[in-house]
Amino acid sequence: MKICPKCEAENRPEAAFCARCGTILLAQPARTKPLPATPPANEPVQAEPVLVEAVATHIAATELSLSEPPQAELVGLLVAEPVFTTRPEGSVFGGRFQYLGLVDEAEHLNLYSVTELSQPPAPSTHRCSNPDCRTIHIPAGDEVEIYCTYCGHPLEMEPPVLLLEETETDKSGNCKNVIEIHLVHPNIHPPIAIFQEEMPEGMRYCMVRPDSQELPGQPELSQALEWGSQLASGLDYLQSQGIVVGEELDVTSFGLVDGKAVWRKFNNTRILPMLADREKINNVRLLALCLYSWITGRATYTSDPSVHPRINRLFHRALVGEGFTSGVELAEQIEQALNSIQSPFNIAYHVGRRTHPGIKRVVNEDSLLCYTVNSVKEGISQPMGIFAIADGMGGHANGDVASSLAIQSITEKTSADMPSLYNRSDEEITAWLNQTIQKVNLALLEDRTKANSDMGSTLVCTLMLGNKAYLTHLGDSRMYLLRDGDMQQLTTDHSMVQQLVSIGKISPEDARNHPQRNVIYRSLGEKPQVEMDIYTQALQPGDKLLLCSDGLTGMLNDPKIQILIHEAPSPQTACDYLVDAAILEGGEDNISVILVEVILT
Repeated sequence: MKICPKCEAENRPEAAFCARCGTILLAQPARTKPLPATPPANEPVQAEPVLVEAVATHIAATELSLSEPPQAELVGLLVAEPVFTTRPEGSVFGGRFQYLGLVDEAEHLNLYSVTELSQPPAPSTHRCSNPDCRTIHIPAGDEVEIYCTYCGHPLEMEPPVLLLEETETDKSGNCKNVIEIHLVHPNIHPPIAIFQEEMPEGMRYCMVRPDSQELPGQPELSQALEWGSQLASGLDYLQSQGIVVGEELDVTSFGLVDGKAVWRKFNNTRILPMLADREKINNVRLLALCLYSWITGRATYTSDPSVHPRINRLFHRALVGEGFTSGVELAEQIEQALNSIQSPFNIAYHVGRRTHPGIKRVVNEDSLLCYTVNSVKEGISQPMGIFAIADGMGGHANGDVASSLAIQSITEKTSADMPSLYNRSDEEITAWLNQTIQKVNLALLEDRTKANSDMGSTLVCTLMLGNKAYLTHLGDSRMYLLRDGDMQQLTTDHSMVQQLVSIGKISPEDARNHPQRNVIYRSLGEKPQVEMDIYTQALQPGDKLLLCSDGLTGMLNDPKIQILIHEAPSPQTACDYLVDAAILEGGEDNISVILVEVILT
């Protein structure tokens, strides 16, 4: 324990601030108590004599005679399944936690939100008021803590909302010993209490812990690394307390609280008086493998040329190299890698494009735009490009004129404004893209009115700046992202059949052959003000963006498109493969494709 030099209060050994008065605590020898002994895994445990006698009495009382058939009502009693009910509103668990609500109900498992009943002067669980800390403080004795021992800010007096897990079997593992250590760290959400209660249906086992959200399944790389650094810092603290995190980890071992990653499962932990370097390296390796699988979807490490070299070196050392001997060392390396990938790096765009009228159309009403420039400052290459496909409305008069006018208007506006776009924020670029498309729409509407025609056009367009893409579209032309062997459609068709798919009336395969598949409800040149979808997509080296008209997607399904791109040695070859395959499938409409690959240089 640390003794405060001002108020002489006893504090936790690792405390940096006094829990009673908030005074900064200087380093001093800590008075520790021995950890509770844990019997070896295979050593038999001596049962209590009273328990043995009770079990024997129970067996004698329930023993059935083999010479007499059991009574019918007894048979029914033996096979009946116990009912695992939920607690009524207003319940108090263990005389300490007040029912707030039922979070989840499953077979043999109930989850409740609860709050700890305040019973002054006895201490209770509190949370730090500092938004950058929010450390959970579990009572560590009879002393009521007022200040956070981690950052020195006052603790919130209102008890936090907690999560209570109720089961019919004990699943707490080694959590009881973890509770006795009184962990206090911003990235640790330790178990708070474990107890059991006798209910009419049988014994209930309860474990209380701070509430947290699930981590997302597919985070952005920079966000995943930031959370990984926080978890590595928490692991370093756990190691300082002699805690080994177990043999397996996955993302369910962690949670998200106020945008911060925390450790939240301790069932499989072990506590050792002293951790050898081998134990520390193995623990850090487990965390690194969990992070790597979470980010890449791979179970084992393989070097990936599409990943930033600094990230590859980090995971190579952690998983197949010499490893890291502490969580803080892993956290430092993650921070350095994070700074590297967030800093500007040399990239370039490899572009392929192709358009074809198809077999059944004489006029090609599709128009394409591929316009790139490159800025090199202090040796850093940051390209910019705008890519678009406009599909003149099939069957409408002057459809080819409409698509050509749309592309021409975008080109003129981009040529005038492109140099200034390098210094604009995401919000400003999004506003620019919206204004540009609105101007294109008005130009088409004006020509349509003058010509007294019903010409119009769909549009799919992306402005790419470095490793970020700003996307917009109208109608049923599409954009896809290809990353790590997967293909994801980024746009949603503005069509009648897509609405039917969205409400479950037809399947995506039915939509491709629906007689009204060409009916769209958004296009350029139809109204004075056009409504459009605008997205922002972060890009990584190795990513590919595919822009295409419905002449491609009407002939080829998504798996076929993905296979053809994957098999092609270059973006241009991929475009050739796609158009040729669509023609072989019938080529019923104009076919246009643009494929942009992001590469490191």
